[in-house]
Amino acid sequence: MTKTQEIEFHVGHYGDGTGARGIIDEVQYARKFIKRIYEICVANGVPATYYEDKISKNQTQNINNLIAHHNQDRNGFIVSGHLNASGSVTDQGIGAEVLYYDQVTVAQKVVDAICNASGMKNRGAKKRTDLGVLVRTYEPAILIEFGFVTSKKDVELMDQHFEAICRAVAKVLAAHIGYTIKVEVGNVDKPIEAKVMLNDSKTIPAIIKDDRTYVQVREIANLLGLKLVYNDESKTTKLYEVK
Repeated sequence: MTKTQEIEFHVGHYGDGTGARGIIDEVQYARKFIKRIYEICVANGVPATYYEDKISKNQTQNINNLIAHHNQDRNGFIVSGHLNASGSVTDQGIGAEVLYYDQVTVAQKVVDAICNASGMKNRGAKKRTDLGVLVRTYEPAILIEFGFVTSKKDVELMDQHFEAICRAVAKVLAAHIGYTIKVEVGNVDKPIEAKVMLNDSKTIPAIIKDDRTYVQVREIANLLGLKLVYNDESKTTKLYEVK
C-alpha cells in the first residue's frame, strides 16, 4: 500500500438500537471506538475519513448505503466498527475478533493489538465471504468486532482500556498504509470513573488512573465513620475513631 491511500472508517448499522444489544448498545460503543481511532489517526497526519449511516431504515438499506459510500472511490482501506453478541449475558470474557475477506495479515495484527492492549480473549482473524462490506466493495476492508455486548468481562475491559485499545489499533492501521504514529495524543491519562463499596451497600465515587484506584480521604472517613482533621500548616490529614 502507498501513502496516497487513506483509511475509511465507518460505524456499523444505522443508529442507536439497530445493532446488537445486551449490557451495552453495539452502535454506541462502535461509534465511540471508531471515532476515537479516527481522531488519533488524523491528529498524527494519517489520511482518514469517518462516516456514519444516518439515513437508512433497515439493515438491507444500511449495507447498500455503506457499499455505495465506499465505492465512490478506490483509494482507501475500509475499517468497519462493530461489537458482537452471544445468546445471553455472561460474566465470562468472550473476546475480540476481526473479520476479513482477503486481508488476513492486517486483520490478525488488529485483533492482536486489541487483545494485547486490553487483556481480552483473542478470537483471531476470521475469513468471511458473506458480508457485503467485505466482498462488495472495490477497496480492501476489515470488520472489527471489539468485544461482546453480552459479556460483562468484555465490557469491563473495553471500558478500562479504551484509550489503549484505540491507540494500539490506530498504530497498526497507520502502519498498514505506510504511516507511523509516534506521539500519543489526547486523553492518554484520562482517569476512569469508578466506585468503592463497603459491605455491598455504601458507595463513594473513585477514579482509576495508572491501574490504581483513588478516592477522596474525606469520603473514606465518612464511609467508615471516622473523624477527619486536616492541618494546613503541615499538610497532614489525620483520621480518628469516633468514640
